[in-house]
Amino acid sequence: MVLAQWTAHPARRRPRDVALVAAVVLLSTGAVVAWLQSLVFAAIAAGLLLGSVAPFWLPTRYRLTDAGIEQRRGLGRRARRWSELRRLAVGRDAALVSPLARPSWLDRYRGLVVLFDGGDRDAIVRILQERVGGGAR
Repeated sequence: MVLAQWTAHPARRRPRDVALVAAVVLLSTGAVVAWLQSLVFAAIAAGLLLGSVAPFWLPTRYRLTDAGIEQRRGLGRRARRWSELRRLAVGRDAALVSPLARPSWLDRYRGLVVLFDGGDRDAIVRILQERVGGGAR
């Protein structure tokens, strides 16, 4: 059963930041072309920059079910079962659910960052607190 589902798309709600991202990508790509005189390296630079800010400009779909949590962005899909998750850290705009009991540099890679943008923050936090071992910290 689906407990909650929403789409987070920060770029849609922050057009000024979209302009900033576009300016940085264009200026950086232009600098690579001017410095290295290579369109190939410029394309690689643009791809790396756009990839690094993908959570901002690509919509991210979240689904909380009885079984676990699922995140879809672009062509990627990440999912975790509730039984795998040991820790929940709630912030103002997002929460981190992690299979690690203590904070670690691996959280970013093993856990899921759940953006509240586009969803009912209070309902999402309540569901996460009920399902993730350890509760909010």
